[in-house]
Amino acid sequence: MRIAINMVSLHTGGGNRIAKNLLLSLEKHPEHDYLIFIPKQTGFEYILERSDIHYTVYFKAHRKTSFWGRLWFDNVTIPRKIAQFKADILISLTNISTFFPKIPHIVLFHHPHFVYPESPYYHMIGLGERIRKELEKICFRFTLKRSAATVVQTPVSGERLLKYYSRFITRDRIHIIPHSAIPITPESAKKFDYSYDTDTLYIFSPTRYYPHKNLELLGRIAEELHKRDITGIKFLITLEPSHDSRCERFLKTISSTPINQYFDNLGFVETECLENIYKHIDIVIVQSLLESQSFSYLEALYFQKPIITTDMDFAHIVCGKAARYFSPENPGEWADFLIQIKNNPEMLETMSKASNIRAKSYLVSSDDVCQAYLDLAQKSVAN
Repeated sequence: MRIAINMVSLHTGGGNRIAKNLLLSLEKHPEHDYLIFIPKQTGFEYILERSDIHYTVYFKAHRKTSFWGRLWFDNVTIPRKIAQFKADILISLTNISTFFPKIPHIVLFHHPHFVYPESPYYHMIGLGERIRKELEKICFRFTLKRSAATVVQTPVSGERLLKYYSRFITRDRIHIIPHSAIPITPESAKKFDYSYDTDTLYIFSPTRYYPHKNLELLGRIAEELHKRDITGIKFLITLEPSHDSRCERFLKTISSTPINQYFDNLGFVETECLENIYKHIDIVIVQSLLESQSFSYLEALYFQKPIITTDMDFAHIVCGKAARYFSPENPGEWADFLIQIKNNPEMLETMSKASNIRAKSYLVSSDDVCQAYLDLAQKSVAN
């Protein structure tokens, strides 16, 4: 087959890792020709330079694209390049893509904002962001309607997709292919320079600042810990102040006394340093209000770390019995549990074993994910 793959919006976070792992696994399938649309200078070059199979690559400059610029790229640039390449199928890992593809189109849906209209997230963002989200939903409906198949990561995502977009998708066109956190990174592992204290309980929150990540909850948990006169607990966060003005405000808030004692900001962490950090931390915390699957869950399972997270459907479907679940509206519950863990280290061991069991039953390799996409592509072309 001649396969076009659209990855242009996957420049950070879990989406970037999905794309890189897929590119790595395509090495085992040289029988196909590939046209790859990828963001420039976001780590893909490392993989492509070492590739032995036939790629035709279109690099899109990595910058924040306007809504109209994205429409032009998806519906003018991509179709033109696909026609020149004579592709048999288009696979878009980008939620929104070409509206009127002339070849079968597989689209990956992993943008939970589209299927959680009840989320408090929508009360946390400004009017401009809400308008953009509504425009994105319109574009998503156009993409969805003419897709040959839509991939979701979990059954929950599939059911929500049917609930809110039944006019544009039928159950037989929905296929579940989970993300893979394996390998963690294609690069060699590196040490992260941080001094750990053996008497401190470390809670890791590996995320950039976005409103739906609900990082402000960490500040409220820290306030509850201070009220209870608890020390020896530290949140390790990975924020860049320049990423968002709200991130700057959050960092300013947690840098003030008395809650600053509960935080260390590691800044941007390269993926090749993650293994070293996971070896030293005690718990992974995912306080998010919206997720599709979350690489933080997958990494925690892979490294057999306890997980504490929000009591929402997307969390339960991934973590199962490997996590403890708490209301995002009640920071006191989270604080009380952290105190229990601090005073009872055996609980950590029990939770780690639960993560190990869940990892064995839930995690898949990137090779398995790649094969599932290629099988679906073959089926879509044949139909």
